[in-house]
Amino acid sequence: MSTSSSSSNQYYGNFPRLCKCKNPLPLVLRKSTTLNHPARRFLCCPNPSWSGNQCKAYYFVDDELPSDYYKYEMYNLMQKAGIQKQENQQAENTQMQEIGHELHLLKTELSNMEKEFKECRENVLFYKRVVMVMLLFIIVYLLK
Repeated sequence: MSTSSSSSNQYYGNFPRLCKCKNPLPLVLRKSTTLNHPARRFLCCPNPSWSGNQCKAYYFVDDELPSDYYKYEMYNLMQKAGIQKQENQQAENTQMQEIGHELHLLKTELSNMEKEFKECRENVLFYKRVVMVMLLFIIVYLLK
């Protein structure tokens, strides 16, 4: 049971849990996308760096890669994965647009079919009345 309570400490190491801001916030886990530290996880202040409110709390969780070769390879893999992710997103967007267009066409077709059905039903009711009137005339004629 003691391993489950300490597993979070092993996962993040022995780092502070809060940032160094005036109102300390829990550190967030992020992943580096730079060539110097590709895919290396780190804990940092949750305030965005562009806000000017981010403190200097910054701790690497993972060990550094052993050589520049591995850093370069990892960085290239991350770049390829990013490109693949963009391509997948573009393909998904295109597919969603096609589905949206197809849905619009199907809705239009359904609307037209509903109008046609309504007209057919009105015609059937009209012809039913015509037949009833004709039958009535025939019955009256035969009874004379």
